[in-house]
Amino acid sequence: MKVFSRNKSDLGFGEKSYNKGSRLINSDGTFNVKRKGVSSFNVSDIYHSLITIKWWQFAILISVLFFVANALFALLYLYCGVEQISSINKGDVTANFWDAFYFSTQTMTTVGYGFFAPVGTHAKIIASFEAFIGLLGFAMATGVLYGRFSRPVARIRYSEQAIIAPYQDSNGMMFRMVNMRNNQLIEIEVSVNMVWLNKETGKRDYAKLPLEIEKINFMPLSWTIVHPIDETSPFWGKDKSYFADQDGEIIILVKAFDESFSQVVYDRRSYRVSEFVWGAKFLSAIENRPGGIVYLNIDGIDKFEEVSLNSPLNFVAYANKK
Repeated sequence: MKVFSRNKSDLGFGEKSYNKGSRLINSDGTFNVKRKGVSSFNVSDIYHSLITIKWWQFAILISVLFFVANALFALLYLYCGVEQISSINKGDVTANFWDAFYFSTQTMTTVGYGFFAPVGTHAKIIASFEAFIGLLGFAMATGVLYGRFSRPVARIRYSEQAIIAPYQDSNGMMFRMVNMRNNQLIEIEVSVNMVWLNKETGKRDYAKLPLEIEKINFMPLSWTIVHPIDETSPFWGKDKSYFADQDGEIIILVKAFDESFSQVVYDRRSYRVSEFVWGAKFLSAIENRPGGIVYLNIDGIDKFEEVSLNSPLNFVAYANKK
């Protein structure tokens, strides 16, 4: 019986190689995948969509829904007759519509300034129904708004580029990360995986990269992640052009406990070969100032200088060219 083996390091993207040159994870941590066939309406998905869309999209959506709902009720009041609302005299249709619209906003928000009030039977029925809809709508909007604020999301910034730098007696693959909030992340764990196209099999190969340190207790400063390059490393004896030909990508998975949310948070990032610099060293992001306080320049995590690599025999000769 033939036994089929599966790459145990598969991160979930499968072994099959798709569009060459495309990344698996975008630089913002989202997956570079567009799925078809999931657009069918499902009530249970509305809440998920509302708490995950961008803030500007959420603000526009809420504003549009508020305007449309009040416009529809204003049309109902016009249909029943604006004379059923006190202090509105039947006249110009446009003026009557905006008066009815203003009355609708008061009813829906339960403000009720007292100037407008329903006096006719039909207007009273519509106003009662609108007040009920308004209470439910604002309760739902409040819940969604709270869900957006309370959703635990890590805000980690990574260095724009990963580098191959001298490390001890050899070299290492390095990148930096820093918490962009003033809160504390504790028990931070990092996992780094290399993905590349195997030209012999035509499939993707995965390898988990051993790190100098995989877990730290606190991260008040920036953290430089280091993968020592030795004979077991996929980087051993390779240069940038080799990984470009192999469609290489580094995938970073971060797990930490957020003290503000008292929950575990996750984050993702990837580096394509085009975002690597061969032969560089990160510059210090710490600023020396008087007062006994350590100052970290967030923008400084991207700064590096070009240097010569150790053990040149371990690397195919390569010069960064653009």
